Amino acid sequence: MRGGSRTWLLTILCTIFILISQHVVADDHDEDDDDNEESEEWLEDTGEFFGEISAWLLGFTLLYFGWKRILPPIRKKLKAAGRRDYLKRLNSLNKRVIPIHTILGLAALLTGIAHGLMMEESNPLLWIALLLMGVLSLSGGLMRWKWPPREVKKGARLLHMQRLLSIAVVVLLLIGHEAL
Repeated sequence: MRGGSRTWLLTILCTIFILISQHVVADDHDEDDDDNEESEEWLEDTGEFFGEISAWLLGFTLLYFGWKRILPPIRKKLKAAGRRDYLKRLNSLNKRVIPIHTILGLAALLTGIAHGLMMEESNPLLWIALLLMGVLSLSGGLMRWKWPPREVKKGARLLHMQRLLSIAVVVLLLIGHEAL
């Protein structure tokens, strides 16, 4: 992971930590009923905000599937046309898209967890969806990390590339939210 990617990731993690810690501090000072109602309302509003952010981040993360589908035919046409210069640019662009996909996916997971923790109502299907998102994030991270042996990377790639997991995440999130 390059320096810029680490900076974005650290910024996202710090923001989530600050928002969650403010909730904990506000929750500790609930001595008055009015303050308690305001705190619960703030918590619900913040939880909803995190839910919306998480949904958008997940959507942008899943756009990568479309990108990966159109990439091979474009490469094939560029090779056939002898456009090596455009092929190099396309490959360079693809290398810049992968870290963005990684950061968006991790941010979607973290904001989704924050959303789930801040909401009063919950559904086990939603936590299963978050667990599957965690599996996808972990396997994607193992693919990008330089340490793991080849066998680990190969297994992570097979797990991460399963479209069924991503579909299951989206379906579980939709069903789980409808049930609330």
